[in-house]
Amino acid sequence: MNLAGDLLEQALHLARRERRRPKQVSLRRSVSAAYYALFHFLVERACDLLVSPSRRPRLHAYLGRAFHHETMAQVCRSFASSRPAPSWRMASEGSDGALLVEIGRAFVDLQQVRHEADYDRGRSFVRQEAIDAAYLAEQAMRHFERVQGTPEGDAFLAALLVQKISRA
Repeated sequence: MNLAGDLLEQALHLARRERRRPKQVSLRRSVSAAYYALFHFLVERACDLLVSPSRRPRLHAYLGRAFHHETMAQVCRSFASSRPAPSWRMASEGSDGALLVEIGRAFVDLQQVRHEADYDRGRSFVRQEAIDAAYLAEQAMRHFERVQGTPEGDAFLAALLVQKISRA
């Protein structure tokens, strides 16, 4: 299995680890793993689009380090918006636009709940929230598999690395 798949499996394992009263640490790490599963899934797909992993494995791995969480969140917010930035209207208005909206929303939502899990010590989680986060990540990955290789999907992946969203 790949990193994204392993993280998704870990998220579900941690969410279900304690049978009766789940520990907050298990639920928090589960939520975090769900976000990172989607993050690494998208980074891997973008790197595959830009550089062949079999022909240039070191460059492929190096490129993966260039992705930034906030840049990716900005792009995802733009795609998820009912009024995307002008530079992305073309990509989000195609037949696959609805799936990209869902993927963008999932990324933004998972990043927000991951921040709460990692940094808000006053926040308590319940098992179902952690399970829901894992399923949201999994659903976003499946949605992306449906748009992978399309012009819209390729534009989305490229944007995750290179686009600075214009507010025009």
